[in-house]
Amino acid sequence: MPFSFVRSKSRERFSEVLVNLAFIEHSEGLTDYSVESKIMRGLYYVHLYSALEKTVNEVIEQTILLVSQCQVKNRHYENSFNVISLNSKMQAFKQCSSKNYFSKSIELFESIESDEIFTLNNTVLAENLQNVWYKTLVETIKSFGADPINVDPRIRATIDEVVNNRNAVAHGRETPVLVGERHRAEILRRKTQDIQTVIEQFISTFEDYVNNRKYINPLHLSEYDI
Repeated sequence: MPFSFVRSKSRERFSEVLVNLAFIEHSEGLTDYSVESKIMRGLYYVHLYSALEKTVNEVIEQTILLVSQCQVKNRHYENSFNVISLNSKMQAFKQCSSKNYFSKSIELFESIESDEIFTLNNTVLAENLQNVWYKTLVETIKSFGADPINVDPRIRATIDEVVNNRNAVAHGRETPVLVGERHRAEILRRKTQDIQTVIEQFISTFEDYVNNRKYINPLHLSEYDI
């Protein structure tokens, strides 16, 4: 299974997260409303978010690595995959001066129909994946042309809440006490389960994408039989 290692590392991270949560639950039972308990609950969002972000990044890196191994001519990719395969050329176009506008435009559009096998950068989305909101997940999936994930609106809100609370604590916008006094451990456990559900869907989506080579135009699929 091409994503077995990614799944294994994800489960290791979430196992640590759940050990942390179990400790918070135990401490909460002893001192329901102590400052220490609130601090631990506030900091928990940082721990939970880190497991989410790292797993998402590893899924994307593994996907690009596996696609790269297939050595596909650029004109044989599905059009949507040009977002990834031609990223360096799009960046060059974005940063070019006005006098180079047309030459860079020509280079970009010629590359779409090129027989060349371009080098794929497996960290191309790393900067975008430093804050993994629900919108970020949707845009990442669209960047590859993969099938969308089906996420309940409640869970969508949970993802954004986890990111927002993590940022509030990590960047000092709010103290761990202020964030931690909002939810007891039982609510944190429910949010953790929601995040795990989304992560599993995300991994499965890209596993299916790679296994069925959905990045290749169906007209050329037979040329890449493995």
